[in-house]
Amino acid sequence: MLIVGAWWFLLGGGSGVSIDDGSHLFVDIGGVYQERTPDDLVSRLAGDDSQSLADLLFLLRGARDDTRVDGMVVRIRGLQIGWAKAQEIRSALAEFRASGKRMVAYLECEFGNSTLEYFIASAAGELFVPPAGQLLIGGLLAEYVFLGGVWEKLDVDMQVVKIGDFKTAGDMFDRKSMSAAHREMADSLLDSLYAQFISAVANARDLEEPTVRALVDRGPLRVDELKAAGLVDGVRFLDEIKHDLVGAEGAFVRADEFEARRRPAVVSGGRVAVVYGVGMITTGESADDVLSDESSVGADTLRETFEEIADDETIDAIVFRIDSPGGSALASDLIWRATQQVRSVKPLIVSMSDVAGSGGYYVAAGASEIFAAPGTLTGSIGVVLAKPNIRGLLAKIGIETATLQRGDAAGMASLTQSFDEGALARVRGSMDEVYALFVDRVASGRSMEAEQVDAVGRGRVWTGEQARDNGLVDRLGGMLDAIDAAKLAIGLDAEEKVEVVFYPRSRGVFERIADALATRVATRAPEWLGRIRGALSAFDWPDGSILTLMPQIIEIR
Repeated sequence: MLIVGAWWFLLGGGSGVSIDDGSHLFVDIGGVYQERTPDDLVSRLAGDDSQSLADLLFLLRGARDDTRVDGMVVRIRGLQIGWAKAQEIRSALAEFRASGKRMVAYLECEFGNSTLEYFIASAAGELFVPPAGQLLIGGLLAEYVFLGGVWEKLDVDMQVVKIGDFKTAGDMFDRKSMSAAHREMADSLLDSLYAQFISAVANARDLEEPTVRALVDRGPLRVDELKAAGLVDGVRFLDEIKHDLVGAEGAFVRADEFEARRRPAVVSGGRVAVVYGVGMITTGESADDVLSDESSVGADTLRETFEEIADDETIDAIVFRIDSPGGSALASDLIWRATQQVRSVKPLIVSMSDVAGSGGYYVAAGASEIFAAPGTLTGSIGVVLAKPNIRGLLAKIGIETATLQRGDAAGMASLTQSFDEGALARVRGSMDEVYALFVDRVASGRSMEAEQVDAVGRGRVWTGEQARDNGLVDRLGGMLDAIDAAKLAIGLDAEEKVEVVFYPRSRGVFERIADALATRVATRAPEWLGRIRGALSAFDWPDGSILTLMPQIIEIR
């Protein structure tokens, strides 16, 4: 009874707030938005009360459709998300505004690059900042790290083999500087995203694009300059906005209160499954730790999930939501096979989040239809392998090794031997086969010739907007758009309500407790070190597996 009572309270059962006609909703947007928040009791008791991206998107659409809600105030603070997620949030806010309801954004940022936060806020009909707000609309920045000069100091022989000039996942490890191909690709991504940002702001604020570019180039603007330039509508405190909208005695309806009292939608009878593929792609089971943000896409878990959905007669269509830079080539192909089997019985729509590259694109390529946000990073059709020889490093610290083998190829998996010319030739031959298979999977799924796929492949990363133009993506849009497309695929109107169910299913209470107790608690490392650690973890160092992996983690702010 205690557990049931606690569960009811955590779900909002204890809220006594009613929603009257003419209400104004208050929504806080800031921090991290994971693709899916664990929905089990263990996670809640562990203090995981975070909101997922889906939670926020469904909240905003629900507020749009609720006749009791006349307006919304959105307070936007520092965000730690990619541009695709930001575009999905902005689109949902724009939908609310387009419904004719009043929408006010309150941008509460301290000094730092606020370009992404401003991008989201600009969707509002009215945009205010507090007097002491520090708003730097500074443009976009991408930083890359190269460790090639480290290995010679440590006496490590680092060998990287890649297929495709733009397959730069290994460049972090074996180069001392950015290659010409890498720079060309990085510049192209920045140009595409920056053009999207400038265009969106210019349209929303009724400004010319050259004017917006000039304002961005000026750097930090004082709050009075922001208003004079037309980037904001005024300088106000939140309580002043509240007074104007609901009066001195009134109150906003908080997002959690609205969720607890939201009117249930009338479901048409359709049922859509949203299957998440979030994290590095691996063989075996997916990982989803209670006490960390780390997750992986396990081939076994996805195969079993798609088989379950294929056999479930109550599920009419599938949205495969992907946020992955890739990983194991073998696991990617196993998941691709599972998508083809389920697609033969039910519509399969892919929705790409911030990243769906390399293996992340591999598993998407066979879908009935592919959606990506304009700022999604995708493509990266190519393969890479990295192998370090650490014998010299071990010797530096007094560790000697002895390696015995039978068979000429046995040493290829050793961390104390480098590839000789013969081994390199055999490795490259295997990688050529994997690349050819990758190209074939994409060609068959996208109804393209292999030569066309190779022309946009060779490891090159594209934004969603670019990928739509070169045939790798069908339509621009987010998760809600993909769900609407799934409705159309099963003969429903896009505005009809369907039941949405999420997969893979949450694991049992005791299994998650056991995982939580086994989780190693780590201290927070500097951000740049975390990026290197994340990239290093992508490589299966002991056996030098062939990977379908994105270039080093791309984060554009």
